[in-house]
Amino acid sequence: MGLLPGSAGLPLVVLKETGLDLDPSVELRVWDSSGHSRWFVVPQRPAGTDGMTEAELAALVTTESMIGIAGVPAPAA
Repeated sequence: MGLLPGSAGLPLVVLKETGLDLDPSVELRVWDSSGHSRWFVVPQRPAGTDGMTEAELAALVTTESMIGIAGVPAPAA
């Protein structure tokens, strides 16, 4: 899927098109990146993870959640 010119102004729409439907209350910040800039995504912590160890939390994280196009799945019950 190619992004349309000007789509950077519509991050919630673009993410929804990739399958990530965020609540409108979620704050998104968009920067153009280049070879001279770096970016860092901190995935939102899913409900039900209080008390989990670092290793247990790390097992939930996916490549997609680290690049910001998917949420971190909740742990299995």
